[in-house]
Amino acid sequence: MGSSSKSADAQPLGDLAETLGRLLKNTVFRLSLVGALLFGGSLLVAQLIVYDRIVSAEIRRIDDGLRSDLIELQSLFEKGGDRVFQEAKRIGALPIDTPETSPLAQPYFDQGARETVERVVTLRDLSDDTYSMFVFKGRKSGKLVTEEIAALGMDAPSLAGFVSRGLIRERAIATVSDIETDRTEERRVQVLGLVIYEDEVRVGILFVGRDIETIMRTGERMRSAMTTSSFIALFLGILSSIFVARRFARRVDILNKLATDVQAGHLDRRAPRTYSEDEMDRLAEHLNGMLDHIDRLMQAMRYAGDSVAHDLRTPLTRLRTRLETAAVEAGDSPEGDVLYAAAGDADELLSTFDSVLRIARLEAGERRELLKPLDPKPILDDLAELYEPACEDAGLSFTYDIESGLTIMADRGLLSQAVSNLVENAIKYAGGGGGSRIHLSAQKGQRGRVRIFVVDDGPGIPVFDRERVRERFVRLDKSRTLPGSGLGLALVDAIADLHQAELILDDGLGSDAVLAGHDDHDGRPGLKVELVFPRAKSVKTDDSPSDGRKGGSA
Repeated sequence: MGSSSKSADAQPLGDLAETLGRLLKNTVFRLSLVGALLFGGSLLVAQLIVYDRIVSAEIRRIDDGLRSDLIELQSLFEKGGDRVFQEAKRIGALPIDTPETSPLAQPYFDQGARETVERVVTLRDLSDDTYSMFVFKGRKSGKLVTEEIAALGMDAPSLAGFVSRGLIRERAIATVSDIETDRTEERRVQVLGLVIYEDEVRVGILFVGRDIETIMRTGERMRSAMTTSSFIALFLGILSSIFVARRFARRVDILNKLATDVQAGHLDRRAPRTYSEDEMDRLAEHLNGMLDHIDRLMQAMRYAGDSVAHDLRTPLTRLRTRLETAAVEAGDSPEGDVLYAAAGDADELLSTFDSVLRIARLEAGERRELLKPLDPKPILDDLAELYEPACEDAGLSFTYDIESGLTIMADRGLLSQAVSNLVENAIKYAGGGGGSRIHLSAQKGQRGRVRIFVVDDGPGIPVFDRERVRERFVRLDKSRTLPGSGLGLALVDAIADLHQAELILDDGLGSDAVLAGHDDHDGRPGLKVELVFPRAKSVKTDDSPSDGRKGGSA
């Protein structure tokens, strides 16, 4: 129960991973995704530029104003502290803070320094939200300059002759009190400050700040809007990429299906058109034109082949018949032997001619429509029973091992022709006597494929010649003394191609590749010729025997 639920949960994840994999392999999706990313990035860059022009520019403008205010206050300090407090009286003064309650002063005094700080004076210009704050040590070097300051019981020092250096730029939090509503609010303040020194000793800090809470909130809203709009643009871009990719993939899949059908021999299939005159519609038009042209060429070739078959086979058949008749009339004479040899040559010529025509027709896709699911065991059993006596007469050991329940898409006659060619080649080239062996086998391979192979311990084929021997009329030097036309493997290759099977040539019994324990092959590697058929739907055959079978040696 638990394992089934786990597999059920894993199935959607597997489907999702497969879908994502197909999307990532789709060229149109990748290009569209790159476009969406570029668009989203461009939108974000444009929004950042707007943000810089609005918020950052306003902050810079405030910095410039604060710098001017700081220069003015610094000038007042240099002329005397009384001028500063007169200015404070003009703009209005807020209560005096302690160093512990002043948020602007705290970062600039450690615990030891705070013990020497006696007062923090905070001034605020209510008209333009400008804050000024003066932090003084407990040095009494001035006089009372205003009644308001005197009423608070504080001494205001004069800073005439003091040195100021070290510009401080901060963004701090200031607590603002509303006198009318008796409410406090924390607001962000852009601050510029100067450290005041006397004889290289820091005696105070002059701060000038301006309320930027409204600007910062505007900037935060802009950043939030920019982030949201960028994600929305990216999301819509990905959705449009998926839509375009799937729509394009459907049209490409139609063309791929067409190519597969044509490869399977259905030359009458054509690509559907939308008549929208876009790229895919023009491609479909050109493909249909190409297929029409190929179809005309194939029909012309069939007509030419039929004409050649009719015009040449008939004279060759008559020639062979006359030669055989003349040989019979000549009897047991030298002339009769020559006539019999000529009739045999005519027979071989007819056989070669038939093989060439058959290869041409197979390569043209003829008989592909006759392929159907079948069990190869009955066919291979019949061939094994047919060739076992022939191998025995040739002094060869013939064995076979054919599994039951195999299914391939094949034409019965062509399959028999291909395996017959392979067995006859093995008989011809393995050599008689000396315990030479031939083995025929059919077994299930990986991923549902079916392997049918003939293997021997003969001289084999060198690796560098294994592709060349698939061509027509190719015969290796060591086999030119034997009868044949060099069309056997070419015909098998054409049959394999028609069945969409793979023809593989490898070392045989001599290299112990298939059967172990035999080392008496005199250095001959042998040859293994294998037909690997693709997976096919299972089919129930009436003539399939129920029992497995292994042949013995002759």
